[in-house]
Parts: sequence; structure tokens; C-alpha cells
Amino acid sequence: MKTPHDMVPRYAPAPRFVWPEGHRCAAMLCFDVDGETTVLSEGAHLASRRTLMSQCEYGPRIGVPRLLGLLEALGVPATFFVPTYIARHHPRMVEAIVARGHEVGLHGDVHERLAGVTEAQEEEILVRCIDELTRACGGVRPVGYRAPWFETNPWTAGLLRKHGLVYGASEMGDDVPYVHANGVVEIPGQWMLEDWEQFAFSADPAWGFTPENCAKVYDLWWREFEAMHDFGCCFVLTLHPWLSGRPSRVRLLEDLVRAMQARGGVWFARGREIAVYAATHPDARREIDFDHPAVRRGDTP
Repeated sequence: MKTPHDMVPRYAPAPRFVWPEGHRCAAMLCFDVDGETTVLSEGAHLASRRTLMSQCEYGPRIGVPRLLGLLEALGVPATFFVPTYIARHHPRMVEAIVARGHEVGLHGDVHERLAGVTEAQEEEILVRCIDELTRACGGVRPVGYRAPWFETNPWTAGLLRKHGLVYGASEMGDDVPYVHANGVVEIPGQWMLEDWEQFAFSADPAWGFTPENCAKVYDLWWREFEAMHDFGCCFVLTLHPWLSGRPSRVRLLEDLVRAMQARGGVWFARGREIAVYAATHPDARREIDFDHPAVRRGDTP
């Protein structure tokens, strides 16, 4: 029997974005291959902590190969943001990502925090990483960038533009892509769609809390996807292979993606594809900010 709640149509705003080929939403699967830099960014002196280091080495050594196999089985592309320290120490891993058609994006050198660095220091890191990651990818120059810890500075977008990057994936101010004043596309994420908050744990340094069970995380991520699908958003899921490469979490990702595929109307795309589409289809974005000029002109949000 239907309840009064079932009789009431659900709130259904107009889609935030017009996606290609009639898709209802976009999905960008991101893997931040931080590996050992998870530890080293806390301090080089921690390199001698073998158990701590080995926990994070699991990502490039075990997690990435397993996740690449899953992506192949699912038939979906992904974007891997790789610190250049990891590219130096795991060169065959980077080659395997590229060989399977996935995108490799910039993610700092040793996953260094950008808070507190000068513009000149940030630019030096960026230029060095572009050159090194291009070599690691067999001459394929990266076009996307995710700041370590998602932390950017007021000048970061300008540096991306200056050095030929097409998009950033670090900010969190929307649930669809937007374009910075200088033309750089931003593909925003959200802490809720991150595995660190769900699964990370270390006693010392103190990371995370008690790791969550996969059923709870599936429910969290599925509910957000389901609503984003209804609202025409861009579902950006950020995973770390040393966390989400664990067997039960690989199953979690498999179940989630298969359910998304069954729902239909989902454009699974690399960051570069989403960025190019957003840049070349400025009318695809529906503005709802009351203080935006388009809305002030009388358009309804």
C-alpha cells in the first residue's frame, strides 16, 4: 500500500548541467596515488618507520594493479593523480596506468602542503612536476592538477593557466564544473566522496578514527550519487589505492559502479574529457547562485 509520502512527487529541480549524449550526470573516478608520500609529507624522518611506510606502499604495489583490473572488468575510465615521488619510485606502475588508457594528473612532488608556500615556491614545484610526470608518462603531458590535501592558494589557478594546464580538481564550491576567470576549468570534489575520512587509520601519526564498514560507506556514496543523478551533477569520487585497494573495498567500488551503470544515463569520463566539454559548452551549466549576473538578469534558478 502506498503511503501519503509516496503520493507526493519528489523535489525535481532542473538539471545543473546539460551532459553529452543525453546523459543525466557525469562520474569522474579519481585515484590519488599518494603511496609513501602520505607518510613522507608528514616528515622525512618517518621514512625509517617500516610498518608505517609499508602500509602506504601497499597502494602502488598492490592496490593500483588490483584497481586497474577492476576498471578493465567494469569498462570505465579513471583519472590517477600521481605525486612525482611516486612516479620516480614506481615507474612501471605509471606506465601500466597510461597503457590502459587512463589519465595521469599532477599531484605535487612529495604531496607537500601548499598552505604557507609562496607563489614562487608553488610555481617551482609545479614546473618541476610537469616536466617529470611528462617523462614518466612517455611524453604525454598532463593537463589536470589536484593540489595535495585539496589545498590551493589564490594564485594557483593563474599558475595552472600560465603553464598550460586545462583543469584543476581541488576546490569544493559546486557540484558541477565551472570555469575560472582565466579559462581554467575546475571540477570540484567533496570530502564526503573521499575514502580517507572513511577508512584511513594510523596510531602515530594520528590519522583517522575507527575505519568504517563498507556497507555504511556504500550507503553514503550511493545516496549522494542517486541525488546527483537526479539533479544533473558531476559525481567526483576520490579514492586512495592504499585504502581502497583493500579487497573488501574493491568489492565496494565494484558494487557501486555496477549499480551506477544499472541506473543508466551516467557519463563515466576522465577529468580531461569533462574539462574540455565544460570549456567548449559554456551554456551547459545552469547557474543557480542568486548573486550571479545570469540569475540577477531574471533567470530562475
